[in-house]
Amino acid sequence: MDEDGLPLVYDKAQIQKYWDKQGGALQRRWGEFLSLSVPFLTKVATLAITGGSAELSKNDRALAKDARIIIEKLGPTYIKAGQMMSVRPDVLPQAALDELAVLQDSVKAFETSVAIDTIESELGGPLAEFFDEISETPVAAASLAQVYRAKLKGKDEYVAVKVQRPKILDTVSKDLYVLRRAAEVYQGLIERFAPQQRTDYVGLLNEWAVGFYTELDFLNEAANQQKLRDLLMQEEVKDIYVPEVKHELCTRRILVTEWMDGVKLSDCPPEEIRELVGIGQECFLVQLLQVGFFHSDPHPGNLMKLNDPSKGKLALLDFGLVASIQQEDMDTMVSSIIHLANKDYPSLVDDFINLKILPTDCDRAKVVPLMDKALSPYVKGGGAKNSTAGGFQAMTQDLLTVLNDIPFSIPPYFALLGRAVVTLEGIALLGNPDYRLVMEAYPFVARKLLREDRPEAQRALQEVLYAST
Repeated sequence: MDEDGLPLVYDKAQIQKYWDKQGGALQRRWGEFLSLSVPFLTKVATLAITGGSAELSKNDRALAKDARIIIEKLGPTYIKAGQMMSVRPDVLPQAALDELAVLQDSVKAFETSVAIDTIESELGGPLAEFFDEISETPVAAASLAQVYRAKLKGKDEYVAVKVQRPKILDTVSKDLYVLRRAAEVYQGLIERFAPQQRTDYVGLLNEWAVGFYTELDFLNEAANQQKLRDLLMQEEVKDIYVPEVKHELCTRRILVTEWMDGVKLSDCPPEEIRELVGIGQECFLVQLLQVGFFHSDPHPGNLMKLNDPSKGKLALLDFGLVASIQQEDMDTMVSSIIHLANKDYPSLVDDFINLKILPTDCDRAKVVPLMDKALSPYVKGGGAKNSTAGGFQAMTQDLLTVLNDIPFSIPPYFALLGRAVVTLEGIALLGNPDYRLVMEAYPFVARKLLREDRPEAQRALQEVLYAST
């Protein structure tokens, strides 16, 4: 618990117990959510019913602006979700992307005097005891914290000081209650009108909530950053740099790391994005398929083109949200990429069963043709991509559409995996509209298997070398 009695680890029962004693605060937040979202959704539904897609398209800019204003009013939790969607040109129309992009820079900073009070309180002494200088205003303001540039006491070394927003735990805990309640309503609708879908949407929300809540503990973020820094150095991943952590200055509300000079990847010209995304992709695939510990939030602000080439070309920032994958699941993911690229759908069904997406008793005779129909437009034999519009997100949506009558579920940890994949692919699409992460992963998988001598890897390598396609 924190000093006010709120849990520091996500526990929905304890959070609700705390807020039940606060005089209806949860109900007021639920009411705010409904009062802002329901009129907007009603307006969208009315336009869709009366004029269809043409009417929605005609009003897209006005609707996008309304949605962005609502997100800003709802606060940090929703702003973070909007920022994630702002790099999805294959999911949202351009008008929506333009408005959501505003969220990347529209988060208002809190007073520097409050930030300094937090730093001194957390570190247990006056600011001058730790830093020779600090910027008068934040260099960046995000939904959960803001960052200052400072010079370490007695050293010619600059650092980034990340300071948590005041009372952010209160806000996020209430928002997660609201979103869980909305997920329960949605789950009830699905169970009534689409019972064949066995996905536990409340479970998915809870998985995301655990990760999001964990982001509020900067000691956890410091440990994540150190672990991934060590792993990437161990794997000798080229051109990627993870800043050093100053552990002696980190607390639950303060994170101090090496200062990085550079430019947001999404602000680079398309030709630079194309070059740098390849580096980022290699780094992400190492995390996902090799070390089993991956950065789950690679949004544009967390990928930086470095000014200092001696450090590398691309810096990876912000390690509040990470996830771990077991070796068994990594092996199955590798197999699924091979089977997808080779259009070996009977084997892909086995992969989906092992990943607990499909039940063991699924009707294979029915599922295999449906997979062929949904996935073949996205792949050609041997793993080459074609020009079908849409990437991982579109492919997933098509697959879910054709499997609508088949019992399936989405495992909770896939929520974080999917978030990372669609975000990274969304940035890549800014530089290359034909980019497809799943197919781009195929050469990486082949190289990985050539280097490994585990039986599972050798079996998968045989499939790569001797696939009929």
